[in-house]
Amino acid sequence: MMVCYVAVPARLIGVQTTHSKRDKLTLTAVGGAISAVVCTPPYVLGRIGLLMLGSRALFIPGIIVMALGLTLEAGATSAVKAVKMSAKLLPGRQQSPGDQALPGDASRSEAG
Repeated sequence: MMVCYVAVPARLIGVQTTHSKRDKLTLTAVGGAISAVVCTPPYVLGRIGLLMLGSRALFIPGIIVMALGLTLEAGATSAVKAVKMSAKLLPGRQQSPGDQALPGDASRSEAG
């Protein structure tokens, strides 16, 4: 659903991304690493709370730990999705005018 809120208005105003395959792969790898780092602690906290529910002595603290873990996991997941979506909308890398060789200008590329 979040894609509809961001991608559709972005296309309406004419935002186009021109990322190379290497940039897309890098964005995917970095996004995955950030997701793992941000989402793992709340997930583990929820799992520990779930295990605590099996013990009669730790049932009430287990409910509290599990509720805290689920709340943090929902926030972390939303934050990661927002970061990934904003990274996709960043403009691609553009070459400066001095980086582009003019057609038929072989002397400039050999001298440089």
